[in-house]
Amino acid sequence: MSLVRIFKSAFVLGLLLLIFVSHLQGDAQTRERLSDPQTVSEGAKLFGTNCGNAYCHGTGGMGGGAPRLRGKGIDEEYAFKAISNGVPGTSMPSFKTELSEEQIRKLIAFIVSDAKTNPGSSNTPAANFSPDSRSPLPAKRSEADLTVTSVGDAQAGKALFFDSSRSKSCYSCHQFNGEGTAIGPDLTSIAANKSARDLFLNIILPRDVKDSRYTTITVSLRNGDRVIGIKKEEDSESLKVFDTTELPAVLRTLQKENILKIETSSVSAMPNDYSSLFTVKQFLDLVTFLKSSQANSRVLLKDLFQ
Repeated sequence: MSLVRIFKSAFVLGLLLLIFVSHLQGDAQTRERLSDPQTVSEGAKLFGTNCGNAYCHGTGGMGGGAPRLRGKGIDEEYAFKAISNGVPGTSMPSFKTELSEEQIRKLIAFIVSDAKTNPGSSNTPAANFSPDSRSPLPAKRSEADLTVTSVGDAQAGKALFFDSSRSKSCYSCHQFNGEGTAIGPDLTSIAANKSARDLFLNIILPRDVKDSRYTTITVSLRNGDRVIGIKKEEDSESLKVFDTTELPAVLRTLQKENILKIETSSVSAMPNDYSSLFTVKQFLDLVTFLKSSQANSRVLLKDLFQ
């Protein structure tokens, strides 16, 4: 064998060895990052906000309307793809436009962590599922006779939408068919163009704001106060803001001379705790009401999950 061929063989072998070692180091770094307590803790907070309600994967990822995740030996890369792209044929949406890659990695760190020792652990039992495995039903159901073929009641949904006894009533921020308050988007056309499932998910998992008219702003005043809400209008001297710090929102007029700075955020001002405020039947009725302007407005419970 010539010296050239020996050199080439040694070079290729060394390169393969380098790749192999780098791969092992990468795996070790990944495992170290996923097991970092701070990363797991931050992932637990993200999970609680985005995935931890009863209609999704439940408290601590131990099962809710969707399957239990923790303690299942889930592959990290599979989890990354599922969270980023969603899971076709299920109620699992894509989060790649809502969360950064780093945030998704933190979520995964929490999911693959030891459920017995890490933040967010829970002994909540796994959910019961409907016969159609693509349409998991929430574990907590307010009516014992509720089934996948249960039909929503538009009148009950209308009463819920315009319920003035609730501080977070829908009509206090939205309009439907000309009735309600024009703070957030008018739901008339939105509801007509979205499926029952998408409407349901938009209620329990508020998304980032796409329309600049409803961007959340934080106004810092020179006296140290902060006003968080949605801008209504402004002129050369003042700024009018719907203060959504507490609901129902209050329209406040802020003099520009008193404003220190204004920051914007794509995070919706819509409350993110409706999953704990409404029952499954109420969600079904509410979505049915929102779809009631269409000719075929009949909504079944299973329509919310598929």
